[in-house]
Amino acid sequence: MLVPIFVATSLAIGAAAGALFGERSIPESEQAIVLRASEVVTTLLDWLPEEHDPADIVYDGIGGMLQVLDPHSSYLDPRSFRHMRARQEGSFFGVGIIISRRDGHVTVISPIAGTPAAARGLRAGDVISAVAGESTEELSLDEVVDLVRGPEGTTVTLTISRPGFKDTFDVEIERTRIPQTSVRYSFLIEPDIGYIRLSEFSNTSTREVREAIAALIDQGMTRLVFDLRNNPGGPLEAAVGVSDLFLSEDQLITSTRGRTPENNSVFRAPGNPGGFDGPLVILVNEGSASASEIVAGAVQDHDRGVVLGEVTWGKGLVQTVFTVRDTGLALTTARYYTPSGRCIQRDYESFIDYVTHRNGNDGSSTEIYETDAGRTVLGGGGITPDVVVTNRTLSESMVRLFSVSAFFKYAVKILADVPEESYRELGESYRVDDEALDDFFTWVVEEEILEPGVIESLREDEIEVADIRRSIRTEVVNATLGLNEGYRVALEGDDQMKAAVEHLEQAAEFWQAFAEDKRK
Repeated sequence: MLVPIFVATSLAIGAAAGALFGERSIPESEQAIVLRASEVVTTLLDWLPEEHDPADIVYDGIGGMLQVLDPHSSYLDPRSFRHMRARQEGSFFGVGIIISRRDGHVTVISPIAGTPAAARGLRAGDVISAVAGESTEELSLDEVVDLVRGPEGTTVTLTISRPGFKDTFDVEIERTRIPQTSVRYSFLIEPDIGYIRLSEFSNTSTREVREAIAALIDQGMTRLVFDLRNNPGGPLEAAVGVSDLFLSEDQLITSTRGRTPENNSVFRAPGNPGGFDGPLVILVNEGSASASEIVAGAVQDHDRGVVLGEVTWGKGLVQTVFTVRDTGLALTTARYYTPSGRCIQRDYESFIDYVTHRNGNDGSSTEIYETDAGRTVLGGGGITPDVVVTNRTLSESMVRLFSVSAFFKYAVKILADVPEESYRELGESYRVDDEALDDFFTWVVEEEILEPGVIESLREDEIEVADIRRSIRTEVVNATLGLNEGYRVALEGDDQMKAAVEHLEQAAEFWQAFAEDKRK
């Protein structure tokens, strides 16, 4: 499930009694406005040509009202508010599966290791045709998630259709607490180079990153690539905690400035133990926003490491989330600034240009700032990397293969007749040789995914053939050894990742100067 880009950067849940106005007395002029809005809703419900749920009209109306303010103030209906809190808290009660829609069917992408779903034998490619007897055919993915989750210790029955099996079968699984980890991947890519990917910021992120660092150091890590690509943000406190793992005690991380004095704050590194001392490269892209930009901006402004990738999203607005009964109001209350004084927020005068990123910083901003060491860094929206590297664009044929989940489906086909006890052996040894490649291309034509002529063109491109071999192997490893190992395979074709490893030498120079200043 994708996290929306407006994830709050500050969590300050306050009790509000009654309605949106809380407990303060409402002036007569405001009462008249509220009554007028109520009359409009009543008129709509009485006269619209079709029946509508009053909640939908009210919730959508509040959302539209907030869009007038800025792109990130938002209203969270009861369901969205529950999910946000579960995401921030870092856990929920469920069975432990990652699901998505494939060809319109709710499909298991992977059971999470050590969870009830894995213990009950669910496999990648299993189609969940019903939950507790209710068909999933007409349900949204979010609705299926809501059915699968529930109170701890209760059970839920999933009806499974498995490739290679003629009939469906039921699996009863007990719900338990499922950690919702924000450190999605963590491993060594070379004997002394560690890799950590933080997918989003939550209340557990600082602890998770600290534990990942400690584990990698135990394995021999002396250099680190910290991946914040497509990380949409999270609580401001988590951004401060993660930044602290790389900075010196009392170094400025970020400051916020708002309309009221209580929204003007300065956040410095508390100097907690368990951080990383060594060369550091931070990976960012257009999908890195909010808390990701706080971390990248602090590291860059203090010359602590090399920021590499693409100009980040440019979300520098702080949201405070107020509780309104069982819903939430994420309201922009301040802007945040990097240590050098940069405001990361892009212009949002045009909402369409903002959400499509057509007004993104192209790296040629005239807003000039300086790092601690006197290096030039750019303002004007987002964090402009020290080293700009873009991943190559996939061909139309490769986009087609990914869009129909061809590699995932082919892996499921390969594994259909493989007993689960042989998974590990197969995953560790599996390579896409020429015979397997030919079989894949034959299958793609039989499934009418690509034309034979397009296949011949693909065969002639060495880079695309390498991409296809790696993509097939990635999905097989995902299903047999887990997503962590599969992602390690996928990274082998990542241009930004390759550049990050190459720029660890530059990062070492930054680290040497930073460490010398630290000792003074």
